[in-house]
Amino acid sequence: MRRRNQGEADRVLTLCTPLGKLVVIAKGARKVRSRKAGHIELFCRSSFVIARSRSSWDIVSQAETVEAHATLREDLLRGTHARYAIELFDRFFIEGEGGQTVFDLLDHTLTWLCEDDDLDLVARFYEQHLLGLAGFRPELFRCVGEHEEGKGHEIQLRPREANEEAHDGRAPYGFDPERGGVLCPDCYEAQHRRPEVVTLSPNGLAFLQDCQRGPYTTRLRAMSISSALHAEVERVMQHYITYHLERSVNSGAFLRKLKREGTVDR
Repeated sequence: MRRRNQGEADRVLTLCTPLGKLVVIAKGARKVRSRKAGHIELFCRSSFVIARSRSSWDIVSQAETVEAHATLREDLLRGTHARYAIELFDRFFIEGEGGQTVFDLLDHTLTWLCEDDDLDLVARFYEQHLLGLAGFRPELFRCVGEHEEGKGHEIQLRPREANEEAHDGRAPYGFDPERGGVLCPDCYEAQHRRPEVVTLSPNGLAFLQDCQRGPYTTRLRAMSISSALHAEVERVMQHYITYHLERSVNSGAFLRKLKREGTVDR
């Protein structure tokens, strides 16, 4: 996921593994004749033999590429999405945390970012499932506002609300990161002046529900999402993620900058 130079010829690597997040050192990896160099590239899935060390980082004694994901290093747009996925994992999980399910999610996401056309759809799906695994799953199916009965009522989207082409003046929902999820139209109307509350359209909510409900099947991958809806949902999720991390995600900000400047196509 990350790497930095250490000493004259070594590299310190941050890895996502089925055992959790690990920080290790690849000694001599920057030497011209190093056998490890080509197997420890960013975004690369590799098989490692690691020697335990009591006094310092564990040591990579062998490395072999399983899936290079070379496209992510050659394509600016795909690579920036990959950096975003990795940075989210890095921010929400400390060393030793993670596990097989998180590893599988990131592994599949990097593969989808190599293969699929709608990279924003991959990112939104990944966000929902990573947040769930990190313990920050947003509530999208019940209103998180205050109700007399003390329990948020279930949100029922009519079928036509899932159709992003329908524009019939329906009341908007809200999204409250402090309370951890969606507000029904009535609660949003009552609380929309609070600075942390943002607007979420019925179509945006339906899209997020589809991403959270998963899995990343043929049906979800075949969805046609407009650029306007992508922009709305991205804004809402960045607001939520920034609130809980208490800082912005650098690669996400860079990706939005690329889109604003027209450096890449949406």
